[in-house]
Amino acid sequence: MTTVINAYADQKIADMAVAALRKEGLSDQQARILGGDTKALLRELSEYGFADADAQAYAEAVEQGQTLVIASISEERADWALSIMDRILSDHGSLKESSAGSVPIVEEELSVSKARSANGGVRVTSRVVETPVEETVTLTTETVGVKRHAANRVLEDDEAAAVFEEKTVEMMGTEEEVEVRKEARVVGEVELTKEVEAHQKTIKDTVRKTEVEVEEVGVRATKK
Repeated sequence: MTTVINAYADQKIADMAVAALRKEGLSDQQARILGGDTKALLRELSEYGFADADAQAYAEAVEQGQTLVIASISEERADWALSIMDRILSDHGSLKESSAGSVPIVEEELSVSKARSANGGVRVTSRVVETPVEETVTLTTETVGVKRHAANRVLEDDEAAAVFEEKTVEMMGTEEEVEVRKEARVVGEVELTKEVEAHQKTIKDTVRKTEVEVEEVGVRATKK
């Protein structure tokens, strides 16, 4: 996108220029009157890509009572938009005073703006991948059993007294089971970085202006 700007001494002519641009298909945001206080105006002109000196000159023109009309369009249509602005000024430049005719003196100004566009990047996508794993463990199981042994010995007195008492002996068997626990651990990171490289680009173009020559015309009387 490029920006075309023109200053009008008459507010009514500026309104006509905006109306003409919108009639040709430009939106309200593309063709409009640029106003506001000096600080806001300088900031907006800077955002459109105007150099500080040019922005200051336009701000001073507004302070002196002029009206700025701005059109944001593609670079190929810049001359077209400028011709509409000039035509309105040419057709209606005599609103305040009567004139038999006028020839506008037009001078083009080159306005270079910057537009940011994508030139490629990096997309990082995280997805879950399941990988089968195997671990072998040894499990033990205890089984309680009974074994009888033949014996033949004489009990002592204290032993004989104890064996004739009622009692119960109990033993439980156990078995091992597998317990699985998973732990998430960070093993690496992918970091997105951006490097900014500034470079200068010189724009070469031509601007046009009209020059008006004034000469006297008519028939001079000749002496006889």
